[in-house]
Amino acid sequence: MISRIFGYFEEGVLNLLITLMTLLVFSEVVARFFFNTGFLWIQELTLTLCGWFVLFGMSYGVKVGAHIGVDAFVKSLPPRAKKITSLITTSICLIYCGLFLKGSFSYLSQMYHIGVPMEDIHFPKVLLNNLDADFAWNTLRIDVEDGAVPIWLSQSILLIGFTMLTWRFLELFIAILRNQVSGLTFADEAKESMHLIDESAQQTPTATDNKEVK
Repeated sequence: MISRIFGYFEEGVLNLLITLMTLLVFSEVVARFFFNTGFLWIQELTLTLCGWFVLFGMSYGVKVGAHIGVDAFVKSLPPRAKKITSLITTSICLIYCGLFLKGSFSYLSQMYHIGVPMEDIHFPKVLLNNLDADFAWNTLRIDVEDGAVPIWLSQSILLIGFTMLTWRFLELFIAILRNQVSGLTFADEAKESMHLIDESAQQTPTATDNKEVK
């Protein structure tokens, strides 16, 4: 139940992020080509949302098997050896996530204590006017006079993304241990390409078909 709700949450956030990026890029293109102007904050915000989309989508990629991997050797192993190999692989992935979580926490902690702001993205003045200056700086590291979004807040996706990725790998590890799945699932680009070719061949009329039509 929790995993299902978590999956809906992932899909909703990813859809929101890709929609916002599309609208921002479209607005920037219209402003530049039709009005000969532009907005620096749109560029920085688009890059930030792109980072959120990638890091947020890592865990979803594990869930649906969208990541690319080399599993030709593993597929040839007997079931028990394949299970052991998959458990070792998932354990390495969890260690990898742990290292990134530690590094991300150290980096964001430094950015928080220093109070480094972003260059072009600022909070709306309406929001800043309702914030207490001491609370904003001491707690959120927001300078109400400048209003710039702090880097620790915009890059908090480092912790969020790798926490979610850790959850997915832990979930996968338990599933492999319980024999619910045989191992990690990877995207098979060759199989997908052949499937698309077959569909295209079925939809394209042959010379014989054209003669029959005539």
